[in-house]
Amino acid sequence: MRKTGRTPWVLLVLFGLFLILVLPIGGPQNLPAQFIPTIVQASGRQSVGPTSQCTTSHEGPSFGGTLVINGQEVICSDITSFGGVITIKGQVRGDVVAFGSSVIIDGIVTGNVDLYGSNAVLHNGSHVHGNILLYGGSFYKDKGALLDGRPIYNSGHFGWVFGSDDTFSFPFLSILTWVALGLIFTLLLPEHVMLVRTTAANHKGRSFVVGLLTVLIAPAVLVVLIALILPIPLAIIVALGLIAAWALGTVAVGWLIGEHLVHAIAPQYNRRTLQLLVGLTVLTLAGGLPLIGWFITVVAGLVGLGAVLLSRFGTRLYGRPKGPLNL
Repeated sequence: MRKTGRTPWVLLVLFGLFLILVLPIGGPQNLPAQFIPTIVQASGRQSVGPTSQCTTSHEGPSFGGTLVINGQEVICSDITSFGGVITIKGQVRGDVVAFGSSVIIDGIVTGNVDLYGSNAVLHNGSHVHGNILLYGGSFYKDKGALLDGRPIYNSGHFGWVFGSDDTFSFPFLSILTWVALGLIFTLLLPEHVMLVRTTAANHKGRSFVVGLLTVLIAPAVLVVLIALILPIPLAIIVALGLIAAWALGTVAVGWLIGEHLVHAIAPQYNRRTLQLLVGLTVLTLAGGLPLIGWFITVVAGLVGLGAVLLSRFGTRLYGRPKGPLNL
């Protein structure tokens, strides 16, 4: 298999770039209800009226680059951008969601504008029929711009690690930690993560059972090792090994999820780094959902832990592969 270089400065540069991209992103504590106002024509600017027919819809998110909605366009769908620029001169009937992006509004938006570490500008004559939801972002409104809703600042309500039981929280620190771990694991041990990921994909049920049995048996084993007094360092090593196995398995499962998502919604950007970012972010966000978030986190962790043990910490592939293995 192909070996990946382990030059320290490369890891430091990649990790620094990751921090620059992710640190500005904030997170919501509560999901506000949709604001549904009466549609009013924007004044002082020629724009598309509310009775105009839809011209098109925007399929899938935009990764980087500039997305422009021209003056005569009526987009009847949500618009999502990751690290890009959205310029709206026509009309958008749906929410505008920006992650680390810039939103420039010169037309009409019939929906909310969600800013995750992003900024928005409402120019003269623009009209937003909804709220501006700021999750670590910022916005500026000219005097001639109309905002039917109001700005809602959620930056001070971060769920730093896990979501609460009854509300959704944006687990900022958890996302940052898991994505950083994913980049480090796949940079230093790409073959190991790949073998764990493949084992989890081909043997989900068996991986879950092995992971569950390990979690049930591990406390008793640790208690016995500690009770023997002399091998206390061995107990510490076993505990650290289980933690490392859980982390490696979660990264592998997140990579697997991201691979499916990116291939489905944006196959032209099907790269390992983006797969890790999307998969681990989605997995962590799912873990922050009220009531069922803990269940998703535990199941994904158990599958990953079992896959790590079945593949002997990614040193061999468990079972026969169903296709070619690609890094």
